[in-house]
Amino acid sequence: MLTRRAGSGADAIGIAAAVRGVYDDLAGALVPLISQAGVDALVARALHLATREYPPDQAGEEQAAEPAARFIRWVERQRDPDRATDAAATMLATFAELLAALIGEPLTTRYLRKALPDGSFDASGRGKQA
Repeated sequence: MLTRRAGSGADAIGIAAAVRGVYDDLAGALVPLISQAGVDALVARALHLATREYPPDQAGEEQAAEPAARFIRWVERQRDPDRATDAAATMLATFAELLAALIGEPLTTRYLRKALPDGSFDASGRGKQA
């Protein structure tokens, strides 16, 4: 999904731009259900967990920014496009798993399909494809 949105040959900056579009789609579908604060909390927690597996190539001042902006900068700082794609996919899958823990898998599946109608995520929140 991310490589499709970013285009073939995209660098980490292009992947981050695709991530922003995915975030916007998710937030658009989920804010009415769990609020912007809820989306921000899930993004922050998912990013914290994903950063353990994919630390950025360089440090940043990410704690000062809103969670969505920290997510985008974290993907940009992965440098390598494949690593950026894998890191973003891991973070998005973690986000979906946290959402499922909060609202249940059936509702999560419904809202993920609404936000991402291309079927990029399955009911358990694990990304089918990056």
